[in-house]
Amino acid sequence: MKKSIIISLAAIILIANFTPLTYIFTEDYSYSNYNGKFTFVEEGGGYDYKVAKRRYSRYLSDNPGEAAHDKQLYRTFTLKPWRFWEWREMVFNHERFALPYKSPKGVHNR
Repeated sequence: MKKSIIISLAAIILIANFTPLTYIFTEDYSYSNYNGKFTFVEEGGGYDYKVAKRRYSRYLSDNPGEAAHDKQLYRTFTLKPWRFWEWREMVFNHERFALPYKSPKGVHNR
């Protein structure tokens, strides 16, 4: 009985992480700099974390004053480990989840 429950739970987690269901339930990941002058949202269509990093790099090179103040890119989305269908993203794309968190309300456009 225990074995069948464990196998069923493992199957549900695997199916939820490696099927199109993931794309339906995945939240849009969003990023910002310290003051909100740079923002980026991954809304699909090839705009992923790599694109966010490239655009932020370009933003910093175009705005050297911002780079001098704070070069850190922040995630403005919260971690939700109970959303098991996003565990694959947390494992294989862990860099985006390792960014420091800044509340969207705490990011002020100066």
